[in-house]
Amino acid sequence: MYLLKLVLFILLGFAVAQVAGIHNLEDASWYVLVVASLLAVGLYASTYGIDLKEARQHLKIIVSAVTIGVVLKAAIIGGSLALLFQDPFFLILGITVAQIDPLSVASLMKGSRMSAKAKTILASWASFDDPVTVILSLYAPLFVAQFTGVDLGSITGDSDTSNNLIVYVRELGLNLLLAGGVLALWLTIRYYTKKAYAWLALGLASSVYVLLAAAFSVSVLYFMMLGIALVGLFLRPPKVAKLVDHAIVWALRAAAVILGLLLVGGVELWKGIALGVAAYFAQVIAGFLLTRGLPKKDRWHISFAQQNGITAIILALLFEPIHPGTVAIVAPAIIVINGLHWVMNRIVDKRLLQM
Repeated sequence: MYLLKLVLFILLGFAVAQVAGIHNLEDASWYVLVVASLLAVGLYASTYGIDLKEARQHLKIIVSAVTIGVVLKAAIIGGSLALLFQDPFFLILGITVAQIDPLSVASLMKGSRMSAKAKTILASWASFDDPVTVILSLYAPLFVAQFTGVDLGSITGDSDTSNNLIVYVRELGLNLLLAGGVLALWLTIRYYTKKAYAWLALGLASSVYVLLAAAFSVSVLYFMMLGIALVGLFLRPPKVAKLVDHAIVWALRAAAVILGLLLVGGVELWKGIALGVAAYFAQVIAGFLLTRGLPKKDRWHISFAQQNGITAIILALLFEPIHPGTVAIVAPAIIVINGLHWVMNRIVDKRLLQM
């Protein structure tokens, strides 16, 4: 069902572009702002949904999954395909599809296919690896340029690869400053809300929503995506949960439509299939390596859980103006990954029932 809906929204965008004669959408003045807004929504929603109390109980394996796991998957995908197609840009495309989509993973949380522990690990893995993947996508081109001499461009817009370490530290510091500033204001508001009376307490409580809106605005305007992901870990105003659930669904739909609008330029089918297959089975390798000690059923389900959604789509949209043709490769890759997930999980479930 998830894959079918995703394909339908991509086809809707493609049909609109064909009928309306839309071309070069990525050159529009509003394009980057809209895509950055969708990415900010996706990252905030991914960390907002993390159960911190549960995650702390499995911190070691989660940290391994979203650091070693993401880097390992990106290296397997990008390294193998860069050699196969003799194109170093696959090093970046490998990062683009290396994460697991939290929205699609939600369907795996139902029923008794996995233990409660495995569900927590997978949910946290899927939520945390989004911001990690985005950070890698932002700064990996700078490091690739330094070590290979190949300029792959950068979403940050900073092409001075000679100062990549300075750029990285500066951007990281600004993101941490944003999250730290929001945290300090939130703690201050919470402290005085408890001590204030009547209308003043209500006003202070309401100001949390203003703070959240301000954090979103700054993160989008200055592309501080790590900052808004960190904000999602603590700034969780009451009555926002349903809004976040609806926002992430509509953000995914909007991103899929924009992806379809850009596909009028064509599709790199074989490269897309190769990227999709490599991404899916990179998760299988990383999953089995990082889940040693878990029951066999949980290891299999986590290892075959790779799906892509909003983050992979939006990273492709962000790279499209810098590397025309990115969408032509990533779009079919996402469909292949989600299709493989549907097929392979049915095989896995059948195999596990026979054990």
